[in-house]
Amino acid sequence: MKLRIAYSISFFPALTETYLLNQLASLFDDGHDVTIFSTGTPPEEYVRHAIIERYNMFSKVVYRPHIPRNRTKRLLKAVYLLWQNYPDIKYLLPTLNFFKYGMYAFNLQFFYDTIPFVKRKQFDVVHCHFGPNAIKALNFRDIGLLQGKLITSFHGYDVNHQEYLSWKTHASRKGLYRDLVKECRIFTVNSLYTKHKALQLGIPDSAIVYLPVGLDTNKFKSSFRHDKKSRTKPVILTVARLTEFKGVEYSIKGIAALVPLFPGLEYHIVGEGELRDQVEETIDKLKLRKHVVLHGASTQEKVLEYYNKAHVFVLAGIQAQNGEIEAQGLVVQEAQSMELPLVVTDAGGIPEGMLPGVSGFVVPQRDTEAIAEKVRFLLENPNVRKEFGKAGRAYAKENFDNKVLHQRLMALYTGSEHILENAPKPYA
Repeated sequence: MKLRIAYSISFFPALTETYLLNQLASLFDDGHDVTIFSTGTPPEEYVRHAIIERYNMFSKVVYRPHIPRNRTKRLLKAVYLLWQNYPDIKYLLPTLNFFKYGMYAFNLQFFYDTIPFVKRKQFDVVHCHFGPNAIKALNFRDIGLLQGKLITSFHGYDVNHQEYLSWKTHASRKGLYRDLVKECRIFTVNSLYTKHKALQLGIPDSAIVYLPVGLDTNKFKSSFRHDKKSRTKPVILTVARLTEFKGVEYSIKGIAALVPLFPGLEYHIVGEGELRDQVEETIDKLKLRKHVVLHGASTQEKVLEYYNKAHVFVLAGIQAQNGEIEAQGLVVQEAQSMELPLVVTDAGGIPEGMLPGVSGFVVPQRDTEAIAEKVRFLLENPNVRKEFGKAGRAYAKENFDNKVLHQRLMALYTGSEHILENAPKPYA
């Protein structure tokens, strides 16, 4: 059965959300009619993943009109858009009811958010990624738009970012998704940690389904021989945004302690973010310019090259001051699929997506000595690296392969949720 699917996200393509591209690719492969609704447009210089071009995904995207910051220009543009969409005025006028919708209507954001949907009303499934997009979908349904089975996927900040939660909910956090629970019967979570946070926000246990994001394990497959690895200079890898909760500064400090033991050591960090300057300062302060390389944002194809050259993968996640924390950490599954042993922290849902002591080591957050010790052990024991790598590869294939997860997603779309009862559970 071919479905009409509305796929609601914040940005397309998002810099770090390649898992959404993989999920979309599987839907296109099945022949479903997918419309991608994106609130924000990509920057001029975005990462051009090959999968976007291969499936001509931009032809499926509908972007929200740009909202001018100047109030007069915003109002004039709204009048023009109202004229353009006059046949659907019955859907647009309710978006201006600031008595009911408050500032969301008064600042015209509700009006602008609605424009992409006025001519696209009927779907079999409306899949919203991240809680805020689901709340918007609820408002669209309130004015008669966006009909179809509503599914919400929580990914992280939408259940743990303190500033977002407190601003949206005022005094009661459980008020944030209260109305959404009445309309949405399925909420997916990418880890038990995310499920725990969702329960705290008032999502009923019976409505929550464990569905992590996945990867193509046939694509993320090592092409580097283990015996060859053991004879090359040590290469450590982290794939992460340069933002606080990724804990990059702690992995750098941990790696710094290993340089005297491994003079040829290289530490490659793939990712970009607002803390770039701070990370650069840390590297300079520790005199690591010859050992630490910042590659910035990269395509999936380029990231694969870095995985293939590495001996050990490190993710030193922490809980940031604003509450953000790694909910799943797909890079952990990518590294395992590439047969890389892990050194990760116990932050959020990270440990759930690997096999502690079998595919890698879990250390306390911010413990740079523990990071250094476990990395050192793995560098000095190639046989352990090989064993961990093989175990991690098998675990990733069984639990996080796109084909496996796509079948679970389709079970949700088609109302066959009972199929998920025997699905693998995350490590706890």
